Amino acid sequence: MIDGVLEGELGQPDLLRRVTEGITALARHAGKGLPVLPPEVEVRIKVGRGSVQVIEQFVQDPGFDREVEARVLNELVRLRPEALPVRRYVVEPGERTSVDVREAPRRRYRLRIQGGDRDGATITLPPTRRHYLLGRGDWHGDERQVANDVVLCESEKSISRRAARLHRSNAGLELESLDQQQALVVERTDGERLRPALAASGRVPLGPGDRIEFTDGSKTVLTVFYEEA
Repeated sequence: MIDGVLEGELGQPDLLRRVTEGITALARHAGKGLPVLPPEVEVRIKVGRGSVQVIEQFVQDPGFDREVEARVLNELVRLRPEALPVRRYVVEPGERTSVDVREAPRRRYRLRIQGGDRDGATITLPPTRRHYLLGRGDWHGDERQVANDVVLCESEKSISRRAARLHRSNAGLELESLDQQQALVVERTDGERLRPALAASGRVPLGPGDRIEFTDGSKTVLTVFYEEA
């Protein structure tokens, strides 16, 4: 075995190297020689059928993607961190091991609200924003001077005015609980339930199909579905 993968297959160090090389190969140089990368890339990895699950675990580990970021920035020393592309990993079985990195069309996502006085509302998230504030009503703050980007409801008291924040990272979107604290749960498509307030980083990465549940501490009062637009 090599790094959890059968010999002759793809190990983690080699995978990191090949993903990094694939991303940096897409760089072009703009004015003053500054490197420019596509806004989003797809990393398609083919391995033997028996190794698919292990490689999926590699690329789903936030530490793996952070290492990819660090290596790309080390190779393209004049690239700003915010100019890194969003990475989309696809792992599939193949007769020959390969790692193919290509520019991908930028995907758009939306939030769909179920429950409360905004039941059925959908909000498409602008792809250029780095942060989105979620909460009850249009405003929050001591003097109601801070606008919510996503109004979850108008009158449900169990939802905080400053409930949560979505962060756009280079791996996608991450959810942070603010005043909602532990009364916020992410349910993944596989049924796993996570509370951002209890996560080591304070955030939970989101994937299409995930459900965001806002509770009153005991029961769900409002659900937000994270979907491709």
